[in-house]
Amino acid sequence: MDSAKNSRVLLPAIALIAGLFVVLYWQPIITWLIPTPIPKQKIILAVATYPGSGLVYLAAAKGYFLEEGLDVTLQTYTSGRDALAATIEKNADLGTVANMPVVYATMNGQLISIVTTIFTAGKSYGVVARRDRGIETLADIKGKIVGVTSRTDGHYVFSTMLARHRLLLDQVHIQDISPEEMATALQSGKVDAIATWEPWLSAATQAMGANGIEFRTDGGFVLEYNLAGRSDWVSANQEKIQRVLKALLQAKRFVDDNPLEAHAVIAKAIKIDPAVLNSVGPNYRFVVQLDQNLLIMLEDQARWAVQNKFSNQTSMPNFLTAIDIRALNAIQPDAVKIIH
Repeated sequence: MDSAKNSRVLLPAIALIAGLFVVLYWQPIITWLIPTPIPKQKIILAVATYPGSGLVYLAAAKGYFLEEGLDVTLQTYTSGRDALAATIEKNADLGTVANMPVVYATMNGQLISIVTTIFTAGKSYGVVARRDRGIETLADIKGKIVGVTSRTDGHYVFSTMLARHRLLLDQVHIQDISPEEMATALQSGKVDAIATWEPWLSAATQAMGANGIEFRTDGGFVLEYNLAGRSDWVSANQEKIQRVLKALLQAKRFVDDNPLEAHAVIAKAIKIDPAVLNSVGPNYRFVVQLDQNLLIMLEDQARWAVQNKFSNQTSMPNFLTAIDIRALNAIQPDAVKIIH
């Protein structure tokens, strides 16, 4: 009898204690069993619609940025010049950009930092001309009207192509035309030729058909395409940049292992035929590196800008200050080959 009576008293008490335990500790238990997701770090990347931005597009499409805890917003631009301008104007954190816009920004006293090269290219720049304007060789371009996107690597490359035919920039009539307007300007006859890069180069060639003739840069002429931003932002966000670089390294491994599939993803992002990427072979290289050639080219392009009076500066900046090796050196030290 006493045992039964004690049970009737104890059971409600145990149930009450158990209930209180559940009320007090249920949330901590659930939190322990199912951890609260760590919020993704937000970052805005200004990305040019150019094959050189391929690793960024691929990392976004394959989810590599998400795996690194990043919530990435891609803002697209038709040139790296405009992508870098977006970072300078604080509309983006990092941008994909060729060397020349970095050269001009640095020479103008703007503090820009390249955190990695993401692409090297040969034969991705060139000239498309109208045959009905008497152009059959690049030398025939003397005295003609040529569409060029000023203050870009396309401008610099065009100058070097002319030099190989003993022509100077002032021996042609330059019209500043944005990349996306190149094919229309050439097709309409507004210009006799255009000097640009992919995908606008192939688009113009296709648009002109039999009346067009294309001249490409030599495969040995290699230019870098980079990821860069304002130096103050880069210095303050080293850990975030490391995450970006880890995602890009994953994308590079995917390209190396699955080139055709990777090219298809990149081509879809920038709206070109995958054959453009598949056909260039070793002339296009997706990389995550900081190489000594980058520093050499920045200095060479700066000298070109001074010689052609495209800059008011007459002295050469120290372009080592425009390259921040810290994030890449922290995660992949063998990818840093710049003497510093």
